[in-house]
Amino acid sequence: MPLSLDETLERTQWDFFWVPEDVTVVDRPEIAYVKCARRVVILNQVTRTRAAPSDLGALVREVVDAHRDVGSRWLVPAHIDRAPLERALERGGYSPAVEHHACAIAVEAYRPRPSPGIVVHPVDSVARLRDCHEVSDRAFGPGLHFTDADREQQLEACTRADTRVHRFVAYDEATGEPLSSGGVTLFPALRFGFLWAGGTVPEARGRGAYSAVLEARIRRARERGIAHVGLYAVVDTSAPIVLNQGFERHGRMTYWDLPAAP
Repeated sequence: MPLSLDETLERTQWDFFWVPEDVTVVDRPEIAYVKCARRVVILNQVTRTRAAPSDLGALVREVVDAHRDVGSRWLVPAHIDRAPLERALERGGYSPAVEHHACAIAVEAYRPRPSPGIVVHPVDSVARLRDCHEVSDRAFGPGLHFTDADREQQLEACTRADTRVHRFVAYDEATGEPLSSGGVTLFPALRFGFLWAGGTVPEARGRGAYSAVLEARIRRARERGIAHVGLYAVVDTSAPIVLNQGFERHGRMTYWDLPAAP
């Protein structure tokens, strides 16, 4: 039976091929999560829960202990029985934090938008990667701290011949200033591309830089035989943007967060 869009999107979060070497992956039929000594949310999160209600309390306690010093995030998708899990999370000290819509589009249905004065380049050098990080910090506020090892891994992931991770940066064609950036990770077995970290610096919004980066990502996905691309789009911010680009809205996903122990 074909997977629904919500099921496909969730499965993209089960593949931890991209994590740094200091991250531990726990992957059992009933749960999948990562843990790391660094206080980095994407390195300390649960992305799959498939357990009987009677077993959820033990799983939550396991993760709380694993993430105690760094904080924790738990992905709760639309298509599972959410109520027992949400009760267990609440008892464990978690609270709902960020609401998302699952949004997707067939690559053949996407229609590019004009972006005059904007040029897009793939991340293929240290300079481009720094521009990508600069845009993210300016678009979303100061975020992740990357070690030299992180940057080396990220660049290698973007540039090897068999890469599944593709990142792009949009520049002002006249000044060369980086304006927007975004990534897409390809999942050939699912024929799906997961879009992430798409953002534009505040002073460049409305010029088409985001559209240009989106077009580059979808074009790359189409070239690699991907049928659909999508993302978990924050309800009040990124969801209206991608829906305006022709994406379809599916189920709602909620991140539940637990702060680090004092």
